Amino acid sequence: MVECEKDSIVYKKMKRRYIELKVILAASGINLTELDMINE
Repeated sequence: MVECEKDSIVYKKMKRRYIELKVILAASGINLTELDMINE
């Protein structure tokens, strides 16, 4: 995601999938603060 332009369609799709994955992991009880490397 870091390599893509923030206005591109690819970036928006990856970001949406990334958020979905974070929701799944959070619901599973996994601590995301240690895994989250992307900060905007």
